[in-house]
Amino acid sequence: MLSTLHHTVLQSIIDHLPSGVTMFDAGQRLVAYNQQARKLLDFPDELFAHGMPTLYDFALFNARRGEYGPGDPEQQAQAVSDRARSLQPHVFERQRPDGTVIEIRGTPLPTGGFVSIYTDVTERKRSEQEARRLAVYLDAVINALPQGVTVIDEHLVIRLWNRSFEQLLDLPEGLMKPGVTFEDVARSNAQRGEYGEVDVEAKVVEAAALARQFLPHRLIRQRPNGRTLEIVGSALSIDGQIRGFVTTYTDVTELREAQQALERLNAELDQRVTERTRALQDLNKELESFTYSVSHDLRTPLRSIQGFSTLLLETEAEKLSEQGRTSLQRIQSNAGRMGSLITDLLSMAQHSRGDLDLQQVNLSAMAQGVANELQRADPDRQADWRIVPGLWVQADPGLLRLVLQNLLGNAWKYTARRDMAVIELSGSGEIDRMCWFELQDNGAGFDMQYADQLFQPFQRLHRPHEFEGTGIGLAIVQRILQRHGGSINGQAEIGQGALFRFCLPCVQAQAPQGL
Repeated sequence: MLSTLHHTVLQSIIDHLPSGVTMFDAGQRLVAYNQQARKLLDFPDELFAHGMPTLYDFALFNARRGEYGPGDPEQQAQAVSDRARSLQPHVFERQRPDGTVIEIRGTPLPTGGFVSIYTDVTERKRSEQEARRLAVYLDAVINALPQGVTVIDEHLVIRLWNRSFEQLLDLPEGLMKPGVTFEDVARSNAQRGEYGEVDVEAKVVEAAALARQFLPHRLIRQRPNGRTLEIVGSALSIDGQIRGFVTTYTDVTELREAQQALERLNAELDQRVTERTRALQDLNKELESFTYSVSHDLRTPLRSIQGFSTLLLETEAEKLSEQGRTSLQRIQSNAGRMGSLITDLLSMAQHSRGDLDLQQVNLSAMAQGVANELQRADPDRQADWRIVPGLWVQADPGLLRLVLQNLLGNAWKYTARRDMAVIELSGSGEIDRMCWFELQDNGAGFDMQYADQLFQPFQRLHRPHEFEGTGIGLAIVQRILQRHGGSINGQAEIGQGALFRFCLPCVQAQAPQGL
């Protein structure tokens, strides 16, 4: 009765174990097992149809279904039975044909026989294999890095390092091995003069004390061989606890040299800019002096020429021949023309320098204002002004007005012989934040073979008796647009009008709205 009770308790215990269990007596006959064992070993019901099988029966069944690989099943089963008779504790793993890995632990019983524990370790083996694979990847990655890398634990033991670390610091062969510490490397560095003339052990103690604070750090260190290293360390946190730090070592010698060269170049450029600025200031002073000279010294004799020629015509006209009067009139006309040239020359010099006062400007409104002024000055002319509204630019208002006065003034001048002048200003798109505009007229046009002279000072494409002017207006327009970062070009056909395309910086924000 006691034996039966004992067996029942034993069976209840092993049935609740997560691992498979088998118990064989001294004669190698199965006396106890649990369902987990049958499940892990995939033993069918028929194996137990005639009572408890022996170890040999189990082994023969496994051999016949290929559990032990190729070979004679009876010999394989007998070998298993013979090994079990040695009654030695054993642990081994066996991979079943379906890929399942079973760990088998055998323990002899004092009364003979043995107990075996069967555990499915398939996932554990896969995890171990994956961990080994990842370790190989990690090793390959960190050893491929040009930067040196170290991982140091909370006890200052260097747990991981790569070849670049050893090479960048020229560490002695054999120093880096499992168990090497931060102090070992610091001591080696101090002995080799990496920190200059220092007390070696004092330096090691100082470095270790600082390292144990696990503070993020970045420092630049120049090695005795002239190479410069950037050393960056950051704390290693595991489960919210500081467990050491990771440090990278980067050779920044070339970068530092490039930075120093760039700093020298910038200093040289600053010096050149200062010299050029001073030279430009001197040139501007000379230009101002020249401007004053032109304005004062040339205008005075011109006024005398015009005054005396006018006086001669008024007081001595009857004494002069027709040719003489004509000559005096030509003198007056040419003196007046020279005065206009001087005025235009001064205007071009004035608008080629000075600071720009950039503002958001309504180009359409400004152009309409210039058009109204031109129309009022010659109210008898018929003109169709087609100025597209809503054109905005970023420009100096005073200089922009001068641009429009010249461009619209030219269109007005060269359409004078048309019964109905048509002058149109429109936008033509945006390229690289520059807004393009087109000014087209139905005037006299010009010969495109001389188009390269359009923006040259004092170059005119029409004879003076056809259209008045000094040939300076378009040169001023081009210089003003260039100062804004813009440009201008023109095309035309004789008798078919002209088209000028120009650009100015766009206004990125929306145009102001009226209240």
